[in-house]
Parts: sequence; C-alpha cells; structure tokens
Amino acid sequence: MNNKQEWFKSKVEKVSPEIMAEVQLSAGIIARIDKILKEKHMSQRDLARKMGKDEAVVSRWITGFPNFTLRTLSQISVALGEPLIRLAE
Repeated sequence: MNNKQEWFKSKVEKVSPEIMAEVQLSAGIIARIDKILKEKHMSQRDLARKMGKDEAVVSRWITGFPNFTLRTLSQISVALGEPLIRLAE
C-alpha cells in the first residue's frame, strides 16, 4: 500500500459509525435519484425545473453528500414520481 492509501485508510478508520452510516445513506439516496433520472430520461435540469429549484442546487445534491431534510426528499420523490425511500414494515 502506498502512503496516500495508508493515510486515507487511517482517516476512514477514525470516522464514527454514525457518520459512516450517514454517508452511506446519503450515497444510497443520491444513487437512487441518479437511477430514476436515467430511467425516466430526465436531466438534472429537468428535475430542477419540476421542483422550481436552481439547477446548481440539484447538481450539488448529485455530486456531493447533502444533508437532505424529509421535506426535500418528499419534494424530490413527488417531482420524480417515484419514492426515494421505502420503509420496512
């Protein structure tokens, strides 16, 4: 392993389980949004327009790790016509 890999691994090992879970959830939601956009042949611009948001906002959601609120997740779900999250019973 090279120095960069060792450095990265040492940093990841220090991340709390709660933060790691948050990052994984966020990544899963982003992947779901991206998948739905592709399935529906929609662009980020299309989603932004449907939501009345600036395209840069949607771009930041897709390329970063946003701290989504339930309201925002609901708005995205409605705009996409698909649920982003399914709760287990």
